[in-house]
Amino acid sequence: MNDFKNIRDKRVNRIIRISRYSIAVAAIFILILVGYWLYIFYMLSPNKLFSENFIDIELSSLPDTAAPLESNFEKAYRGKNYNEVIRLNAISVLSAKEIFLSGLAYLQTDDPAKAIYSFQMVLVDVNKERSSDLKDETEYYLALAYLKNRDFDQAIEIMNKIHDNPGHLYREKFSPSFIRRVKMLKWR
Repeated sequence: MNDFKNIRDKRVNRIIRISRYSIAVAAIFILILVGYWLYIFYMLSPNKLFSENFIDIELSSLPDTAAPLESNFEKAYRGKNYNEVIRLNAISVLSAKEIFLSGLAYLQTDDPAKAIYSFQMVLVDVNKERSSDLKDETEYYLALAYLKNRDFDQAIEIMNKIHDNPGHLYREKFSPSFIRRVKMLKWR
């Protein structure tokens, strides 16, 4: 009887030991996983996400909504003279393409509030003319401007709209993972 009890005690002790090791391994794994997510959460910033997705647009890739000759406005933008673009914006009557370029110049000079205003003006102009020229580009950069301006709700709304539209030029730029990271910024 004692032998049976000793065997049973050894088995129970071994099961308890295995259970303890298993719980310890699971706890270490969970601790590493939580540490990883905390690291990602605290290293996340709107500027980092903005830089990750910002594309310095080439004028040749834009639809030609204005005259075929390059204006002083376009020359200034092509030369990356963003302050000149902003100056010309203040003193000129602009086409939708030039207002769009002004918005990009404001983003480049770290003034997202004015960029948002410019992009909204372009969208109004595009919707008024019932034209699809610059619509995809404007929506994309408007979402990035909202992100840079820390207007996360508006940014997420536009990003989801872009991601859910299979015909949008920038659909792939706003992956579910990217949108989830923007949502995480709201918690900070």
